[in-house]
Parts: sequence; C-alpha cells; structure tokens
Amino acid sequence: MKFRAKLFYSFIALGLMSTLLALFIIYGEASRLIFSQIRSSLLSLTTISEELIDPQVIERGNSKQIEKALLHVRERSQRADLYAEYVYLIKEDPSSGTYYYLFGDQYSSGTPYPSEGEIPPEVTAPFVTPHVHSNEWGTWLSGYAPIRGADGKVIALLGIDVRTKEIYVELERLFFYGLIAFVVSILVAAAFAYFLSKLVSSSLGTLYDTVQTIGKGDFSCRSHLHTQDEFNELSIAINIMAQGLEERERLKSGFARYVSQYALDELLKLDQPITLKGERRKVTLLFSDIRHFTSMAEELPPEEVLKMLNEYFEKMIEVVFSYGGTLDKFIGDGMMVEFGAPMDDKLQELHAVLTAIQMQLSLEELSVKWEKEGRRRFSVGIGIHTGLAVLGNIGSERRMEYTAIGDAVNVASRLERHTKKINKSIIVSKTVYDKVKEHFNFEHLKEIEISGRRGSIEAYALDPHNQKDLRQLELTIEQHRLPED
Repeated sequence: MKFRAKLFYSFIALGLMSTLLALFIIYGEASRLIFSQIRSSLLSLTTISEELIDPQVIERGNSKQIEKALLHVRERSQRADLYAEYVYLIKEDPSSGTYYYLFGDQYSSGTPYPSEGEIPPEVTAPFVTPHVHSNEWGTWLSGYAPIRGADGKVIALLGIDVRTKEIYVELERLFFYGLIAFVVSILVAAAFAYFLSKLVSSSLGTLYDTVQTIGKGDFSCRSHLHTQDEFNELSIAINIMAQGLEERERLKSGFARYVSQYALDELLKLDQPITLKGERRKVTLLFSDIRHFTSMAEELPPEEVLKMLNEYFEKMIEVVFSYGGTLDKFIGDGMMVEFGAPMDDKLQELHAVLTAIQMQLSLEELSVKWEKEGRRRFSVGIGIHTGLAVLGNIGSERRMEYTAIGDAVNVASRLERHTKKINKSIIVSKTVYDKVKEHFNFEHLKEIEISGRRGSIEAYALDPHNQKDLRQLELTIEQHRLPED
C-alpha cells in the first residue's frame, strides 16, 4: 500500500475513533444531565405536592376528598419540563412490611404495590428513585413524600410516577442528531485527509522523482519544493547532495582524461579521501615527441595539423590508459606520462615499455591510413626513465595541476630528445632496463651524454619490431604470473 493511501486511511480511522468517542461521551453526559434534571424537578414537585394532601382526609378515609386532592396534585404537576402520569397514595402493612395501594388510578385499594423494592425501609423525607424501574405499565421514575398524621407518624406515602418513554425518545433524537454530526464530521475528515495526504504525497513524490533521477546519473536534477516544513529541509539536503555528486562527477570526468579507467575506479574505491599533496615516490616517466613537427606545421594548413594531432593523441592516450598510465600533460606535440602514480604499480617499468612499443606500432597503423588519404606520416621518439620524483599539485589557488618534478623527470625528457640524435625510436635508462631485460630485446648504447645534465648515464635502445611475443607477455601480466619485485 502506498504511503498516500496509508496516510488517508489513518486520518479516516483517527477521525472515526475520535468522533465516535466524542459522540458516546456527549450522549452519556447528556443522558446523565437530563435524568439528573428530571429527578431534581420530580423531587421538587414531590415536596410541594406533599403539602397539598390533608392528613385528616386520609385518616377519615374519605375517598372523594382523597381523589379530589390527588387530582389537584396532578393538575399542579403538569409542567412543560415534567409530566406526572400517575399520582397515588400507598401505605405500609406493619405486619408484613410491604406496601399496598391506599388510593390510585392504576390499581384498586388494597392491591400490593409492585415497586416497593425502590422504597427504603424508613421514609422520613421526600425522595426520588435513583434508577428507572419497570412494571406492567411501562418504565418510570418515581418520587415519594411521607404524609404524617397529627401524632407525627407516617400514615401514607404520596407517589408520583413520571414516564421515561418520552425521555428516551428525546435521547434517541439527540443520538440521531449525533449520528448526523458523526457522518458530516467523517465526510469532512475524509475531504481533509484526502487533500492533506495529497499534499504530503505530492511532496514525497517530488522528492522521490528527484532522487530517482539522480540515481540514474542525472546529477543536474534539483528538487523545486518550496514548503515551510521538514520536506523543504529534506529538499534542500537532496539538492546539496546532488550538487556534491555533480561536482564529484565533474572531477571524475576531468580526472578520467588523465588516468586509465582502472586507475580511476581504484581511486574511487579508496576508503581515505584522495589527496594530491606533494609526496616523494618512485615513478616511471615516459616522454614522447613528434620529430620535425615544426617544419611540418609550417607546410600544412593549421586545420590539417590540428586534425592529425587529434587523431594521433586519441590513439596514443588509448594506449597509455590501456597499460594504467597517467597522462600528466601535453607539451605542444609531445606527451608526459607517468606510471606508478597516483596509483601504485609494481610493474610500472614493464607497463611503460609496453606502452612505448604499442605507441610506435599504433603510429605506423595511423601512418598507413594517412598515406591512403594523401596525408603525410611522421615519426615519434620516446624516452623512459625510472626514479624518485615529487608528485603533487603545482600552481596557485586559481590554477593548478597535478604533475611530477625532479631529476627523474629531466632524465626521461633528455632521453626522448636524445632519440633524435641517434635516430632511435625508443630509449630507456638502465634502471628501466634492469627491471624488464628478460622480456625484451635491447641494444646497449653504453654511456651517453645528455644535454643539461652533468655526467653520463647508461642507456638502451629498443626496436618495436624486434621483440618477443608481446601478446603472450600481456597475458602473463594479466594473470599476475610475473614477479613483482
């Protein structure tokens, strides 16, 4: 059952129970008040009527005078709020302690009084029965007043019976009006419950649609709920969450341009937040550069150069990411790539060399395509070095980028430049060679001097076409069968 239906039925049930409770309380209190008022009026009437009966007439047994006195009492008791139907005299039999009719309309003289159980043992003052009693003539409230003789003894009781049927009729009418009020209140409660549940469910529906849309990946969705209640606070919280997710998605999309999808997924799985503060760590740097690009750019239209560069970089970045590399930056027509940052990579040297080989092979495929289209081909030089570097954000608060700095970066860059001098496509340093020498065929270049740096370094050249089964090597890497040290 939906929340709206639950809320609607809850309001109806609450209205039903509260209205019924109020109806029964009002009906019970009204009955109590009405009977209390009638008993009070009957007691007053009984007290007044006592004075209208002459005790001497009773002692003489003059039935005509007694009848006349009782008729006078009945006439005095015909009031708008009270109607005495029977007025009579009863007397106690000393021998048996029971009452019998002395004079009355319902029964003849000497007939046992049927409601004597309502009369207390000794009657010293006027009183009214506390409860309704019944006999063959109906249901009644009765009032009694003692008639005293000259010696002060009770010689008879004056009885006045008030029929309660009319009272119950009035109570039934009151109950009927209460039922009408009950039905009206239920209808009003139903209308109120409908609109209130609709209002609440409408707010929940808006929030649900917003969360569902955000859950599908549309982080630009916002909840436009403007109510002065907790739903508005929840709406604001959802919008703040969506804004944070949108910013996170932008960061993810932007970062995805620099790292492989695997590295990105691993970064997002980290329990600790990603911090790009400066840290010193071992990385493998790869620099690539297009040879004679300046002269080629002078000969071709800018649009053609841009088109070729975009095709070239698209293919190269695909290769870099496929081996877990991180694109640090474009340097004109060149690229700076890192392996082992920001995610650790124990096979970073192997991945870097495989990347260089596949870059050269992919460039040859592109060159064949360009030649068929009547465009020029070009060649690329790649330098690779492994060493310690400082990685982190560099720049200012307004503009910064994640990069690596240090001597290892300079060495890799100089090795790439040295490929032009000796006409080699790939050159690696000895630190890289020592890690991957068992998997590739190298040409030892001995020690070479590199510009901008004191001393010489031992380097090795690599021919992408003179290698072992690279596919088998890649399968071995995927199955984690290579030593990690």
